Amino acid sequence: MNLRYTLSFLRILKIPGLYPLMKDWQASIRINFIFAAYESGLLKALSQPCSRRNLVEKLQIKRLELFDALLEVGLATKELAVKNEKFFIKGKRSKAIANANGDMLAAIIQASVTYYSDAYKNAAARMYGEELGDNLNEIGEIVARFSKMTEPIIKDFIASLVRGKNHMSILDVGCGSGFLLRSVYELNSNVNGIGLDIDEAVVDQAKNNIKTWGLAEKFEIHHGNISSFSEKAGPFDLISLINILYYFKEEDRFDLMNNLCERLAPNGILVIVMNFHSKGKDVAAANLNVVNNSLKGLTPLPDIDEIKSLLEQCGLSKIKIHQFMPGSSFLGLAAYKG
Repeated sequence: MNLRYTLSFLRILKIPGLYPLMKDWQASIRINFIFAAYESGLLKALSQPCSRRNLVEKLQIKRLELFDALLEVGLATKELAVKNEKFFIKGKRSKAIANANGDMLAAIIQASVTYYSDAYKNAAARMYGEELGDNLNEIGEIVARFSKMTEPIIKDFIASLVRGKNHMSILDVGCGSGFLLRSVYELNSNVNGIGLDIDEAVVDQAKNNIKTWGLAEKFEIHHGNISSFSEKAGPFDLISLINILYYFKEEDRFDLMNNLCERLAPNGILVIVMNFHSKGKDVAAANLNVVNNSLKGLTPLPDIDEIKSLLEQCGLSKIKIHQFMPGSSFLGLAAYKG
């Protein structure tokens, strides 16, 4: 290489902030490549080394130039490699996502490139008055998939509340797939209860899951909103709100908590698990808060002290806060009645 060009290049690298920014930019290219490779079926097609020709046939590619360009990015980021004219997956991230258990990781990539990215892309316009995003109903499936990352933590938390207890009646508000109900049963078979969700498609999925898991005699799944849910249901020994409190408007939260407290049996427990406002100390929570403030139907992440105060106003004076991970504002609250 010509020394003159080398010196010019070194001078460019001395531009303040350029080098770390370039590293971040390269990381973003990697994320975008993995997204495109996953969405297009390329990662799945490369479960075995495959020639370009076979890939084109498998994936029924119509625009060869664009496909070749994508393969080139895969090679440049070292997510892909080629040997004896056959492409294969090389990068640890792509390998993990292509793995049979990689769906949760794929969902994280999809969230990053789609609605997380959209929130930042439109942040300036929305801050100055443009309409908030209106695609909350489109992101539920991705959210449900990458939320599986926290399931072991939630199960360990719930274990401390239900294991070894006598018969317990459970109400899971915003039950999603039914994961919490299944976890509670695995921890204590002396339980029954109800899962409630406002999303009809989610309710159908939960009903199918409960039936498949052989728990239909233990748990009922209902479609509806907790504010209009049958007053006859209950009392419950445990009521859970997992990652859904920010779907309720701030002015409605006192009535919500009061409603739930009234449904609790004596010595019953109200459980809340979610990301709380991190005050700039937790990147994941801060990022989620940007999304929440960017979409219709969501509210800012609440402050932990605000929710604690609401629970105390509703008569739940014994409240335990569980810190799951150092530096994280993903917390669990257990509030006891009586």
